[in-house]
Amino acid sequence: MAARSPLRGGKQDRASVRSTVETWLFIAVAVIFGALFIYVAAARSTSWAHVQPAGQTHLHPLQPQARRAIRNLAPTGTFGTIYHGELSSQFSALTDAPQLDALIATLKQMEGAGIGTVIYSTTWEWAEPKEGNIRYRYLDMLMDAACKNTSLKVNFAVDLVTAPTWIWKRYPDAVSYDADGRKYGRLSWFHKLGNAAAGEFLTHVTTHLANGYQGCIVAVQPVYNNAYQTRFTQEYDAFQDYSPYALLEYRNWLQRKGMPLELFNVRWGTSFRRWADVEPPKLHSGDFLGVDFSARYWDWLRFREELGSQVYINACMAVAATGLQCFHRFSEFFSVVDAIYGASMFKHIAASPATSFLVMDTNFITPYGTHIKPSKLRLYVSAARSYGKPVHFEAAVERVLSYSLIGRSFQSALMGGAESVGVSHWMTRMSPNDSLVKAYNNAVPTCMATELVGVFIHLDSCSAFHGLQWGWARTDPLHGFIEDLAEDLTARCETDVAVYVELGRFLADVNSFSRVVFVEPLLLYDTADFASYMAAKAALMHVPHEVLHLPANVTSGPQLVVLQDVLPRASPASAAGLASTSGLVTDTS
Repeated sequence: MAARSPLRGGKQDRASVRSTVETWLFIAVAVIFGALFIYVAAARSTSWAHVQPAGQTHLHPLQPQARRAIRNLAPTGTFGTIYHGELSSQFSALTDAPQLDALIATLKQMEGAGIGTVIYSTTWEWAEPKEGNIRYRYLDMLMDAACKNTSLKVNFAVDLVTAPTWIWKRYPDAVSYDADGRKYGRLSWFHKLGNAAAGEFLTHVTTHLANGYQGCIVAVQPVYNNAYQTRFTQEYDAFQDYSPYALLEYRNWLQRKGMPLELFNVRWGTSFRRWADVEPPKLHSGDFLGVDFSARYWDWLRFREELGSQVYINACMAVAATGLQCFHRFSEFFSVVDAIYGASMFKHIAASPATSFLVMDTNFITPYGTHIKPSKLRLYVSAARSYGKPVHFEAAVERVLSYSLIGRSFQSALMGGAESVGVSHWMTRMSPNDSLVKAYNNAVPTCMATELVGVFIHLDSCSAFHGLQWGWARTDPLHGFIEDLAEDLTARCETDVAVYVELGRFLADVNSFSRVVFVEPLLLYDTADFASYMAAKAALMHVPHEVLHLPANVTSGPQLVVLQDVLPRASPASAAGLASTSGLVTDTS
């Protein structure tokens, strides 16, 4: 065997090494270019929203984690309401000769039409004419009519602001006031002794119903509004409540925050010398065109929201203690009149563990006197569903009698997540007949959902308007904006729409949507809200989304206002941060 030439063998080894090095260099270059390509692609996908103008759709490669349908394909139940006034006018129920047979016949007719629950109502004034003398026999008459003659379940609404005469004699100053100082014959939410008596009455009534009608009575609604709605009462276009007790609670609420009065003066642009002199702004619907960013306005709204909602929550806790469920009725929101009614209380009441279920109500009339489009009702029902409670839809037909409109509204409510549908104010307008049965049956959605659109609409920002905008082309631009949005979102039968009115709840579910419509807020109350906003905006980068803006007269001003935090025991040096009554302005454009 010939010996291997050392020279030849050396050349072969060097060639092998060179080949190996070249191979690894090629791999390294490929890896670098691949990583660079991925980085650029990722950067482009996450920065796309920054170069697209608001209102355009944003597409991203990251897909939602899951998709959920929210529509109900059929109602789980139906209900009809017979109010206190109707019990009086139609059945003489408040007399010594009630038409009990007629009431039972009506209840049986309701049952025959497929209605499963009747909602009665009564007032404190009628039910306890003398202290401790509750008309239990009257309550039993109503309950027996339903529970012993039909298979209907019963819910009861108890009006607590229509107080009896003995309360007014004992507490003549317990009445509510409006911004102009008018007194109303209704109990102020903030009169502690009057409300304690109301709570005691509520407990007695619910305990009696719970003990005497197990299996028939289901739930009670504590009422603090003149129209059985869960909101402040409004008359003469004036905000409520400005009673001495409400103002005292407001001052106490401010003082508990721990910030000195002189810094509140800086925050508000006022010059109050003593806490006893502090007053909120006197507000009226339509007295201010456009949006109000002033901290003084928002502090008053926040007080009404927090303490007002607690009145309802406390009442529900009293109901729950008797073993019954507690519910509340809400009328449509997403309107420029939200502030006057305290619509933002909805967030706290809906989220409260004491609230068992929600009834979303409409009378079908827009601020323009026209019929509301059922698509808007769908968004409002869907917003309630985001709180994880059973949601029911009620058609109040006192101003509309169109079985077609009722049926389409029932269908929209089911597609928004309502579990059952019902009617109120029907006693003199309609009967439980085949037309109503047809309206119920036609409510069934005609298709299955194939996409879920998440929609964020900041309920608090709707309160930036004092009320109807009489100097604008549209007196309620928010209503028009939401109605147009609803028409667009619900154009396809296969689209489900999940609406959120709080940033935190929206953020928790953002990855479950096929796409998102994010309506920019106008104002955030503090830095905690701003942190939630920034987290939500970051989350949008990972889901297809569209950004819209509420209609407001700030096209040349701020896009978003974040109010300065109310700082406990703030030093005088911190007053610089409070120098603007609008707070800290953040432009997110």
